[in-house]
Amino acid sequence: MTATTHPPRRALSLLHTSDCHLGTSPARRQEAAFSAAMDLAIAEDVDLVVIPGDLFDHNRVGDDVLDWAAAQLGRLPCPAVMIGGNHDAHPESSVLHRFRPRIEHLPVSVLDTLEGTSIHLEDLDLTLWGKSMDDHHPGFLPLEGLPERPRRGWCVALGHGLVMDDDTPTSRSSPIYPRHLDAVDWDYVALGHIHRHMVVRAAPSMVAYSGATAESLEGEPAVVLVNLDPDRGVSVTLRELPRFVGNGR
Repeated sequence: MTATTHPPRRALSLLHTSDCHLGTSPARRQEAAFSAAMDLAIAEDVDLVVIPGDLFDHNRVGDDVLDWAAAQLGRLPCPAVMIGGNHDAHPESSVLHRFRPRIEHLPVSVLDTLEGTSIHLEDLDLTLWGKSMDDHHPGFLPLEGLPERPRRGWCVALGHGLVMDDDTPTSRSSPIYPRHLDAVDWDYVALGHIHRHMVVRAAPSMVAYSGATAESLEGEPAVVLVNLDPDRGVSVTLRELPRFVGNGR
């Protein structure tokens, strides 16, 4: 039997942002940052936007915020993939349930099963995996259950939680233990929950927090651009966004 051959991977670019916290306050600082992030994704012609949690600040955000967020994602010429975070977690009261009808006509995927969901974007030859939390508690392990690396294409995992220093059991909620990171053989792990940008580790798999959209760069707005290059490997660049100067909506 002849072995199946796959075409070589092509270079991809991703915009990684999280903890957008839309609907936080009347100042609309978070909305201004998110709009600027979408502008950057368009200007850079990225292949994908990933949002690993907390697109919204809470489950009571108004319909106007949901409509506005859907319109912003609708400006993208590329797909977007997201998971819920501790502010917009999976329970029946999650704001994501109200948001879903607004994005069902868009190339936006919400990975919202508690055990984890994998999707493959054929045009990009890219597999993504993420899981939704039932609640923010110590028993929720954001990267537990990550499947083995697919045999073809690029692979990106999304997680929302706190990376721990060691494997000692903790009372902190949504912990990501070193043993979970050690088991990762995917190309990139896009994390959310920490509001400052941080590269957790560069090898063997790149693992990074983007930081909150409105404050990831020393309290100022920024996002991470991720390059997946078959020759140079995976690299991340923190890109500053315009500062908040007025009403974001």
